[in-house]
Amino acid sequence: MKTSTLAWIVIILIILVGGWYIWMQSAVPAPAPTSSTTATSTATSTATTTNPNAPENNLTLGTNATGTIGTFLIASNGMTLYTFDKDKTGTTTCYAKCATVWPPYTVPEDMENSLNVQAGITGKVETIDRADGTYQVTYNGKPLYFYQKDAAPGDTLGNGIGGVWHVAKQ
Repeated sequence: MKTSTLAWIVIILIILVGGWYIWMQSAVPAPAPTSSTTATSTATSTATTTNPNAPENNLTLGTNATGTIGTFLIASNGMTLYTFDKDKTGTTTCYAKCATVWPPYTVPEDMENSLNVQAGITGKVETIDRADGTYQVTYNGKPLYFYQKDAAPGDTLGNGIGGVWHVAKQ
């Protein structure tokens, strides 16, 4: 008699816990959508295919500004871009572990010749072929990178690191 009572208690607890779990999953709100970029552009895209990471009009390069840094370059996703003093014009030296902390700003091969920039950007925007087969965006010949610890558009946590990493300025 005790065994059957215990079995019923276990069954009831399983049902209650399972129901509670299902209810909790449905009660958790979905995360709010985030803005994909803070840049706007009046230019039109010449790309024939769409980069799924780029906002409308395939904006490749835009700008943002802060009171302490001034105007700086941002990628299609609104994230801050950086330059590396050890790079030579048109050549990157950041691979392997470096590229994990400082991911290069790359575009798909079909976009390498159709980069779209925000109106007002005055420098030369191109791509270089990296040794790993990707196409890295450059500004006035300097390869552009993200910083791994920047979590949101407008973050500039990588500025000045090691005295060789700098927010890419216009």
